[in-house]
Amino acid sequence: MTGLRIELRRSTALWAGLVVLLSGTGMLWLVTSAGSLWKGNSTSAVLELRLPLAYVWALVVGLAALQGMRDSRAGVTELFATTAKPAWKRLGTLAGSVAGVVAIAAALLCLGLVARVALGGGFVSAGFVPLALTAVLALASSTLLGLAIGRMLPHPLTVPVALVATFMVATTAGRALEVRSPGDEISALALLTPVMNPPGSDLVTTSTSVDLGQLAWFTGLGVTAFLLLVARGLLARLAALVPAGLALALALSIMPTKFSDVLVSDSIASKLVCDNDVCVGRVHADHLPAVAEAGKAALAELAVLPDAPKAVHEDTSAMAHLTPTRRDRQIIYLNTIGYPRRLEMSPDEIRLELLAGAGVASCAEPYSFNTVEAVARYVTAGYFNGELAELASERLMWTNDRLRGEIDQAWQRFRAQPANEQLARVTEVRRMMLTCEDPERMLDVLQAGR
Repeated sequence: MTGLRIELRRSTALWAGLVVLLSGTGMLWLVTSAGSLWKGNSTSAVLELRLPLAYVWALVVGLAALQGMRDSRAGVTELFATTAKPAWKRLGTLAGSVAGVVAIAAALLCLGLVARVALGGGFVSAGFVPLALTAVLALASSTLLGLAIGRMLPHPLTVPVALVATFMVATTAGRALEVRSPGDEISALALLTPVMNPPGSDLVTTSTSVDLGQLAWFTGLGVTAFLLLVARGLLARLAALVPAGLALALALSIMPTKFSDVLVSDSIASKLVCDNDVCVGRVHADHLPAVAEAGKAALAELAVLPDAPKAVHEDTSAMAHLTPTRRDRQIIYLNTIGYPRRLEMSPDEIRLELLAGAGVASCAEPYSFNTVEAVARYVTAGYFNGELAELASERLMWTNDRLRGEIDQAWQRFRAQPANEQLARVTEVRRMMLTCEDPERMLDVLQAGR
């Protein structure tokens, strides 16, 4: 214990822990907006930390490499080599102090985020634990790697090169995980870093295969890094690579190669809680009263449809941020991804959103826009509402003079038809939206086009 106290006092251990806490907190504050979803779910909060880890990870490796050069800079490498005390004991104390403080700091950072969510009235579950363990293990093993690099390569350029190289690997891996559709292929190598862009949803987490693969890889990396730190001679260093090699093979064998297998629904946060036939994810239970009021009213108005929907559910699918909202004849799915967030709308605004498309969500990809379909959604919402009204999710259509003119013109043509014809055409548009069949023709159907 005496040696450990000395190392804590004389090494960069405490500074490294401070770097993790301050840089992690600072970067998270800089890269997230005031309306970020992670503040409502502990799992999302720890997952959000994966982006700032690109910077924290690089700083930790660079600082550890500087610490690893201590013996060389002090000119005592040969002196310590002649002592009777085994190298692994002396260097193990150093590694334990620095990596241990970094691990504790990383754990405190994760727990601080969870506490922030809890104090803000958010949803806290055990789902954050695997993500936190991965972050802690990644930083601790990378600290050991930095120490080993500094000891093996005591050159003035070692620290800046290690720092920049780590940051480049992190940013490259992050970009490699940026996809446009769930079926996109990804490189499993990109998952060997702790870095990932947050998905913009508080209903998802990383899959078990990703968690296990990363835990296996960082464990093997940590063992190899420690063995490299204490190794003497080329053969010992070559043998030290075996744990990392085995861990790499194991990790790559279980890592997914499709993005749809990287993120999955958080089984705890996305579990549905219901008020009769209206349900939202458990993490959004505080919004259930407003959604239930809107959902029940919308279901009553949609009851005039043949084969009318019977329930309203939040779309809790893992890929909701990359694909159009789920659709079902019996269920209206409410998309809560994107802005403005539907869960933050008033009950009447949510009701209009549910009525648009005759109870079927837009066929457009998330964060995309289809003018023709948007006009059709306005007309169908107006049919059940009795008059046109602004859709909060399509505010641009309502405030733009030209687009508003298109809505008014389509509405007048639609209303000029007999009542039974109006219902038939709305029913046909609902059928088309359920299968996303030719969205460009929906407006023609409503306007009695041929």
